[in-house]
Amino acid sequence: MSDRWALVPRVSEAVRLDAGDPLVMLFGCGVSDVFVGTDYQERTLDESLWHVLRAAGFRRIVFISANAPVYFLDQESCDFISRRAGGAARGIRGVRRVRADAGERISHRPPATGVHTESHLTAPASGVTRTAGADGVGSVNDESRHMLTLDADAVKVLNACMRIRETPTAVVIVRADNFLQFFGEERDLAEWFAEWPQASATVDNVCVLVFTKRSWEGTVEFVRSLGHMNALVSYLERQSGQLAGRGVGEIGEPDAAEIERIVHITRLRDGLRIADWREFDRIIAALTAQPDVLAVTWARRLRGLARSGVALSENEVRIRDWVDALPSGQSAWDRLNELTGLTEVKEHIDRLRWRAEAEARRRREGLLREPGSLHLVFTGRPGTGKTTVARLIGELYREMGILRRGHLHAPEAADLIGMYVGHTAVQTNRAVDAALDGVLFIDEAYRLSEQPGGFGQEAIDTLVTRMDNDRDRLVVIVAGYPDKMNAFLRSNPGLPRRFPRGNIIPFPDYEPDALFTILLGMLRYRGLRWVAELEPLLRRVVAGMYAARDETFGNAGEMRNLTQELETNWARRVRAVITEPVTPEDLPQAYRGYA
Repeated sequence: MSDRWALVPRVSEAVRLDAGDPLVMLFGCGVSDVFVGTDYQERTLDESLWHVLRAAGFRRIVFISANAPVYFLDQESCDFISRRAGGAARGIRGVRRVRADAGERISHRPPATGVHTESHLTAPASGVTRTAGADGVGSVNDESRHMLTLDADAVKVLNACMRIRETPTAVVIVRADNFLQFFGEERDLAEWFAEWPQASATVDNVCVLVFTKRSWEGTVEFVRSLGHMNALVSYLERQSGQLAGRGVGEIGEPDAAEIERIVHITRLRDGLRIADWREFDRIIAALTAQPDVLAVTWARRLRGLARSGVALSENEVRIRDWVDALPSGQSAWDRLNELTGLTEVKEHIDRLRWRAEAEARRRREGLLREPGSLHLVFTGRPGTGKTTVARLIGELYREMGILRRGHLHAPEAADLIGMYVGHTAVQTNRAVDAALDGVLFIDEAYRLSEQPGGFGQEAIDTLVTRMDNDRDRLVVIVAGYPDKMNAFLRSNPGLPRRFPRGNIIPFPDYEPDALFTILLGMLRYRGLRWVAELEPLLRRVVAGMYAARDETFGNAGEMRNLTQELETNWARRVRAVITEPVTPEDLPQAYRGYA
């Protein structure tokens, strides 16, 4: 594969040409973005797609949209398609050139109407003139919306291009939602989508449909709502049902490497200063973790920072509210190691993280096509640190480059259950969408398999599908009591494969010494001091609580409750004289029996 395949990584990774499907679907918030390639050039989506498709071996590339029925980015494609389909479509006649980064942009306009089909946007990054709308996707001015006479011709051109045998040809339908919704000849287009996928076995051509919907489920629902694209709906539903090898790709927000390129472009072009290079990696990590912020937004913010003469720093991005939180200077692994107890858990995660690191490197080297499962099962009683560890695993995988954001989304099991047939899949998909590029943590996951009426099973089935389809962007961690989690894993035949035995991590109860350490840490965190006589008393109380524990024992949660009770009694005794220490007399009566 040509090196240019990875020229625009965010686009090339989304275009699933290796699935072998004649129709490739793209969606996501990033389709309206600009893209900064590895050559530090800014490109629109159609220019990026041109590079990706040419690198993949497609010699003729045609762009179609509702506003600009047929246009090209290179003269070679224009000349060939004009000859090949000229008799089929009146729209391919007069042309005019506009220089573009991808080559020579050619746009067509029917001589009969005299309507120009391009608007011009000068991009200072590369010093070329581009054709783009406000959304960054190849677009046209309002006048061209009156060109309804080309509807039937556009279908003829589409059909002719996709049946070319002598040279690999790609057709890109830009803003496919608008194209499908406002295209005048609905019947002709519906018939084309019904016939072409079945008739494409003898040609290697591909049609790329770029939807502006943020989620795949939203894309399918939109096409279904049109009412006249039944064949296309069936095709999309088959794609949804496939666990692997789908010709579907999401273009999301820029990753850390692209944001770093944006920063360097702004440094060189606009004079952006970096306050402290030691903070640089942490700043990039924090910017990358922000959801739904596109490259065009980061570029605008950084240019504004440069114009104001303010240097980029951790403090500045915090003041400007650009990030939710900045990572500390300590690694996630170091913070995991500092947690009290959990020795077996740490050893288990250490094995998994090095396996994941080795798999990620082999994938980058092309030695491994698909990694093993990263989804985990945490078994243990409440308060054993499962949620804390799940959050740290997300941050650990982000630092390793496995997850882009590494955030934790932790809905209740009940949040995945709908109120009527079909609603559960929607609820579950929303939860997964919120967790993409991070960790979906479901505590007491067995509540899904215990739900009456089958709605919980629908949530499990949907979850299994998404765990496979989004395995490159999602880590699912389910947790709960050991015996109940075993029953949960038997509730769907696909669950044991997604959660292999080596990915099940037991969280034992904390030993008394660990519980005592946790208790003192909580007291310090609350800003409390205590007399020396209190410590041996609390140690005996904790040991008694551990000895008397049953299956409902809350471990660290019990220490939190004891801390609150001690603080309440102390506050009542000292009457706001906060310099007074906690003493044995502040121990609640309910806990004295344990001593």
